[in-house]
Amino acid sequence: KYLRMEKSHLKASAAVADPNTQGQRNSTLPWFWSLDVQCDSISNNWMNEFYRVHWLRAKALHDQWLEEQLLIKYEMGWTLQFFLHKAGMWLSCITHNSDPLPECYAIRQAHMYHQLAKHARTRF
Repeated sequence: KYLRMEKSHLKASAAVADPNTQGQRNSTLPWFWSLDVQCDSISNNWMNEFYRVHWLRAKALHDQWLEEQLLIKYEMGWTLQFFLHKAGMWLSCITHNSDPLPECYAIRQAHMYHQLAKHARTRF
């Protein structure tokens, strides 16, 4: 029923006293704060404020992770499109140049970007 209590669990939370303190953004409450103690927040305004502040922080952290998850999906698509664009750019250099040396380099670069796009497509 109860988990092992660690020394790090016994640190006092300054979230209510000073909610703008640096370094508290990702802090979470130890497990024993989630125990259902009857009427602990109803009869005590400080505890009510304590739970409210930590709930809002947890909700903000959850919302940030949802936003990050959405952005990562877009960034994966943008990366793939960038690789394909660069490959096309190098291929267009081949048609505009008659010298074989830059043409070989352009083919090599286009192949590299196509490989990167292929790798990105399989990984994303």
